[in-house]
Amino acid sequence: MWPMNPMNDTPQLALYSDLKGKAVREEMGRYFICEGRLLVEEALKAAKKCRLKLVSVLCDSRQSKEWESKISSDAELFSLVTDEINNLVGFQFHRGVLCCCEVPAPPNETQIALSPKLLVLPQIDNADNLGQLLRTAAGLGMGAAILGKGPHPFSRRCVRVSMGAVWKMPVLKCDGLDRVLDAWLQNGHNMKSEIVGTADDSNAESAWLWEPADRAALVLGSESDGLDAVWKSKCTKHVRIPMAAKTDSLNVSAAGAILMAKMVGM
Repeated sequence: MWPMNPMNDTPQLALYSDLKGKAVREEMGRYFICEGRLLVEEALKAAKKCRLKLVSVLCDSRQSKEWESKISSDAELFSLVTDEINNLVGFQFHRGVLCCCEVPAPPNETQIALSPKLLVLPQIDNADNLGQLLRTAAGLGMGAAILGKGPHPFSRRCVRVSMGAVWKMPVLKCDGLDRVLDAWLQNGHNMKSEIVGTADDSNAESAWLWEPADRAALVLGSESDGLDAVWKSKCTKHVRIPMAAKTDSLNVSAAGAILMAKMVGM
């Protein structure tokens, strides 16, 4: 355990510095940060099952004995007073504990290709929306998610909002999203498969009438522009969520939750 001044030159402690705006900590490799008791507890559970590699825990000095008893011997425990934590992370931190983990290796494309229910996000611009979509996908039992442009799934806010969903299901961020999706479609063998895109179009099928195929990939567009023409052309079906009067659309994470629930048969 290390009670210390955060100004000391300690590389592992420096991974917690100036957290705002940082996605993945590149220092000494690739790491991500979990904030708050619930999320840290989830990370510790995953570490015990060898799903994550825990690097360190940073806690308020009043909690040091508790966390010392919970972490493995190969992880560091840093204990600071509240003001020192605030100065280190760069904002007023009230959750008492953080931890740092190694970013796990990405899933291989075979895992993605075998997934019966797939979430496809070519571009999500907001980390909170991405985190909520991944949390919903994991909670509803979607098999995997593939991501294109936008925040890193292990960014601070995405990890926090997802409540650990980023490591609880296969999540692949890559440039060749259409290639991965094509491989998924070809892997369907004799099962009926469909790629379903959302569309604000009266010709699109109502979500309430939609009967998803056994294998379905749901493609959601960006918050501002939805799906572009290229991605619309890749979809074998388009669905819309009918809106009541004076409401033109839903937030992408809300719309995604409704459609994913429909996909898994809820």
